[in-house]
Amino acid sequence: MYTESEQIKKASVLINSLCIFTNIKDDNVLKKYKTLLKYLNKKEVSIEKSISLYNEFVYELLNKADETSFKKYIIDMIFLDNNFFTSMIDHENLSNKHIIKQVKYELKALEYIASITSEELKETIIHKGNAENFEVEVIKSLIDFEVDSDEDYDSYKAIDKLKLNILNCDNWGDSLENIIEFYKQYGTGIFGEYKAFVWEHEDEKTYLRGIDAPDPVKLKDLVGYEDQKETIIDNTKQFLSGHPANNLLLYGSRGTGKSSTVKAIINEYYTEGLRLIEVDKDKLVDFTKIIRILKNKNLKFIIFVDDLVFEEGEASYSALKTILEGGVESNSSNMLIYATTNRRHLVKETFSERSGDDVHASDSIEEKLSLSDRFGITVSFYSPDQKEYLKIIDGIVESRGLEVDTEYLHAEALKWVRWHNARSPRTAKQFINWLEGDLKK
Repeated sequence: MYTESEQIKKASVLINSLCIFTNIKDDNVLKKYKTLLKYLNKKEVSIEKSISLYNEFVYELLNKADETSFKKYIIDMIFLDNNFFTSMIDHENLSNKHIIKQVKYELKALEYIASITSEELKETIIHKGNAENFEVEVIKSLIDFEVDSDEDYDSYKAIDKLKLNILNCDNWGDSLENIIEFYKQYGTGIFGEYKAFVWEHEDEKTYLRGIDAPDPVKLKDLVGYEDQKETIIDNTKQFLSGHPANNLLLYGSRGTGKSSTVKAIINEYYTEGLRLIEVDKDKLVDFTKIIRILKNKNLKFIIFVDDLVFEEGEASYSALKTILEGGVESNSSNMLIYATTNRRHLVKETFSERSGDDVHASDSIEEKLSLSDRFGITVSFYSPDQKEYLKIIDGIVESRGLEVDTEYLHAEALKWVRWHNARSPRTAKQFINWLEGDLKK
């Protein structure tokens, strides 16, 4: 049985021994932890400095994790890490048995590193610092962090179920096969953690930000537009099967469910390896950077551009044209673009262009109008007629389990259209939201 001092020394050595998960050593929480352990390895320590280093570590843990479970934090770091092992998974090559053996060892090492309790650290400070009575009282009042947590992960997510199993097992190394199977199905790093992402610019850096709570809309929740949904589903299935598939342009009036359909597709096929990357129109110039991140992943990605329309001379217009023509590096086969627009022609056209003195004005106009044609398939979402609108109303009422007289329902739904917005699935949903609240008064 190790003494507290020996445990601290061993944990410090194990941190240095990490080779596969070496990125974890550069995390601020681990840095603060390592500094604390290194200091407590001394024969004698200062009470004040020990308290300061202890608090710096716990503060960083709370600041980064919003909780006090150190083990949960380490497990989260394991799954967010990109390393040589995860690269092997992405390339579907697990032939290097030395790496597999090392990963198993390091998982066990990380379990040990995270297993030292706050009580053990406090006792070491008291003992090595020869603490006086009032100092002992101060040290024991320091914030505790947990190494075993009763908190549950979100049970509906596969990654959280796996994390909980690891948290509760005696040897994290024994979970390696389950981790490999998870990576194969759901992806490595942030792609196993999230199903949808936004491409961000921040402080001159570009990166993918995982969306914690993406729109949960399901295909079955979207009433109407069955032919349109079937076209999008069929194209997506071809894509997931590794067959040739098309970039899609979803065109139609506002509120007809274009964006919701794309998001529902991701929710439907997430477990089959489909992910969503939302990219603002003006950030399409970063597409080469996005390709470099995604092209070697064993997943399929929908690059989603919402509300697409260009002004004259926008750099992103040329970028999209190049992308659709397949001219960005080696445009990867694991990516498609799904874009939505309210305009049939994606570049705004002015009267002055038609009446200008450009000899080849018609060619210029045709060039602008041709961008939408570069998408393989255009799916049209037209505003529903009254019959289709009422059918959408009935479908939403049924899905929500509301009991309301049909004649009254339809009369009020048509009033809502006259008083508020034009007929659309969005208008129908807004009406039902009002109706449901009114019925429950």
